[in-house]
Order: sequence, then C-alpha cells, then structure tokens
Amino acid sequence: MIDKPIPAKIQLTLADNKSTSEEFIGLSGSLYRQNLIFCEPRELRRSKNTLELIVVFRDNNSFKTWNKNVEIKKYWLEKFDKTLANKPKTIREKNVIVEVDNVINCSCENSDFYLLQGRSLQFVDELTCNKCLGQVPYSKVPLEIALEDWQTKHERTYLNWLESGLFEKEAYKELTNYKNGKLNLVGEKIRQQLSDHFKIPVYISYFTKEPDENNSCPVCGQKGFDSGLIRPNRICKTCNTIFGYDGK
Repeated sequence: MIDKPIPAKIQLTLADNKSTSEEFIGLSGSLYRQNLIFCEPRELRRSKNTLELIVVFRDNNSFKTWNKNVEIKKYWLEKFDKTLANKPKTIREKNVIVEVDNVINCSCENSDFYLLQGRSLQFVDELTCNKCLGQVPYSKVPLEIALEDWQTKHERTYLNWLESGLFEKEAYKELTNYKNGKLNLVGEKIRQQLSDHFKIPVYISYFTKEPDENNSCPVCGQKGFDSGLIRPNRICKTCNTIFGYDGK
C-alpha cells in the first residue's frame, strides 16, 4: 500500500459543555512539533460540547498512532482523561482535496541513497528516495535534525526570489552561495546528519536558476558519476551533490 499524507479530523468530546476548551489550543502545536502533521492545521471547529481539529497527518502511521506518541501522552493524556467524555476519535476525511494529496511517501525497505533539496512550495517534503522517488516522511527524521525549520527558511528565500520584489537579488545570492551562504551551510549540515541517521548516502540538490544547464557540480565544477536516474543524472561524491538536468 502506498503511504501518503492523510487529511483527517480529531474529534474531542468535552465532558462539560460549559468548558471554554482553551486547554486544547496547544494540541495542534504539539502534533506539529512531533512531526505528526503538516505545519498548519486547516481548521478548528466547535459544536456544542464537541471540538474538531482538522489536520493533515504526514503518513498512515502518524494517523493511526498519534495518541500513542510519548510526548503527546506526556502532555495531553491527563487532559484527555479528566476533561473529555471519552477518548479522542481520529476520523479520516473523505472527498477532501488538499494540496498534499498528490504526495507519495517512500515505503522502500532499502534505498541506495536519498536526495535532499530545499523546499520551494508549501507542503512538499524535499527528501526523496532514489528507488521509488517517493518522499521520506518527516516523521522518520529525529527532531534534533532541524529539517523542517531549514525547509521553511529555504521556501521563504525561494519565494522572495520568485516574486522578483525588493529582496530578489539578496535571495538569489543566498540561494546560489553554495560554499559560504548561511542557508546552504545549514543544508549541508542537515545532509550530513541525515546520512548519519539513515546510514546511507544523502546527496543535496542545490538551487540553480536554469536547471537544464546545471550539468556539473555547482560547488566544484566536476562532472561526477552516473546517478542511475534520468534527472538528476550526475553525482559528485566529493561535494555530496546531485545534479545534471540535461535529460541525456
């Protein structure tokens, strides 16, 4: 079965319908910090004594086991037991179209390497398996590896360049400063941490203004080795980069 993000609602039935329900405001933040949901809950509804938190879980495992997460149990189990009339219900949303629905997560048992790329669009996790080209869910990445934070900053910088506004030149300089730019230095650090964690090589694909012309390593200029992919088709093991978009 293909693992993919799941739109759902978490239903909380309050034991006291006069409760303000303020104690549950931080639940979505806890879910996000544990890499269980995408960054922005879609909606929080209340009807009489029932709360419904509309979220997008990152994968099937997150959808099924979020309430068994150690940190969630630590901070929320007592509130669930004392304030709710019954246990939270997690209901999959049907006929809901969300942007992440087209994302396919990697379910390979073994991968040769992962591709890391700075995020350019919201709700896209740019850590990809070389075999299935599916995305590696952030729920599999330890919290101490600040991948989501880096991706968010990369997206902001990319959008500043894309919008061709006041910060276009500064954003372009930051995106293409491969050796010394703060954004790319953090990306390289995260690439190394991911490689150490997953015990396989992780190659980073740097931003280039004209991808079709990116046929040599952007860091050292070498031609590299065959990646085994159609695009990107080259790997520089010296700089741990992946590139080559000429389609050959």
